[in-house]
Amino acid sequence: MGDIGKDTTVVGGDGQYTALLSRDWEIWGPMGGYVAAVALRAAAAEAPAGLEPASFTSQFLSPARFEAIDIDVIVRRKSRRAAAVTARVEQHGAAILDAQVWFATPTDVVRHDHAKDHRHGHPDDHPPISAYTTEQTVFPFWKNFERKPLDWIEDWDAFPGGEPEWAEWLKFVPTSAWADPVLEAARLVLLADLPSFPAATRAHPGAHTFVSPSLDLAVQFHRLGGLGEWLLVQGVSPIADRGLMAFRSEVWSADGRQAASGSGQLLLRALPPEG
Repeated sequence: MGDIGKDTTVVGGDGQYTALLSRDWEIWGPMGGYVAAVALRAAAAEAPAGLEPASFTSQFLSPARFEAIDIDVIVRRKSRRAAAVTARVEQHGAAILDAQVWFATPTDVVRHDHAKDHRHGHPDDHPPISAYTTEQTVFPFWKNFERKPLDWIEDWDAFPGGEPEWAEWLKFVPTSAWADPVLEAARLVLLADLPSFPAATRAHPGAHTFVSPSLDLAVQFHRLGGLGEWLLVQGVSPIADRGLMAFRSEVWSADGRQAASGSGQLLLRALPPEG
């Protein structure tokens, strides 16, 4: 079991940082949103005091391994109210991820909230994953959460296909929430990246016939305070064409506030036929 707070820790200073990628976040290698969360924390280490994460954009350049990474951080612009910071992640000289992060000072200049509510109620409305299956997950990544699945599919081989949507209530364990806005942003980055492949697979019948490595990820942080332990992650993948697949994601608190929005593009690759 991993701990997102500990497993995204960066060490260093003056624009040069290192981190050790934990195997606890494995889905076909280090999960992309996890690597992105590490880059965010490195960028935050160079951001001026008093500023909080506002938005995050990254390009996934090559897969990482569960080893040490090097992160070069540059403050590209800063003022009293905002700062733009870049973080470049490398491993053994290979480019892994480039990230751009905006930080800003929280203010009450203007407020409105017209976000359309989701249809998944409250986490207390839904049973845990143990109500659907007792099988252990293949990937260590899923052991880092308490899970309350929505729209559970019992038999993938008989699944006829449907809407390209995926949603689940998730609670990080052993630590579930943080007072530090940077750590809250780190868990939101990871979650905003999560629905891409699960949503896309639901558009197609039967078992999975493709994989889809991520090209990029963009996340906008709407709220970073008082989000609570349980977060709803939902996403859609409305279009796959030209060997590319797009997705949109949202992260919601249990008290009905949208915490983050995400989006990205993935590269489609067909799996070889079995046998």
